[in-house]
Amino acid sequence: RARAILLAALFVAAAPGAALADTRSTNDGVYTADQAARGAKAHVDYCAKCHHQSYYSAGFLDPWYGASLESLYELVRMKMPEDRPGALRPREYAALLAWVLELNGYPAGAEPLGFDLEALRAVRI
Repeated sequence: RARAILLAALFVAAAPGAALADTRSTNDGVYTADQAARGAKAHVDYCAKCHHQSYYSAGFLDPWYGASLESLYELVRMKMPEDRPGALRPREYAALLAWVLELNGYPAGAEPLGFDLEALRAVRI
């Protein structure tokens, strides 16, 4: 229940009043396959002790539909790993998001997912 409330609050906070002209979608290939592979390794190194890979699969991103990648990135960065929130490098958090996108069937592209908050704000799930 607390997770649902937090997700709803972040979604509302991330929803812009007007659509951004340069908004992209996770369907546009916003990460690379190599980056997702690095994210899979980061999951093993930092996340797997608490979260099995299946946790992130089918349906995980459903509550985030329409939200920006920035809101998900910031939630993960501020809350994970649970024993050391914020301990990973920004590139590692971006790689983890790339891996989650891959697990959920979003296509890879030619450019890696960055970790600039403004750029992440312009990408909708």
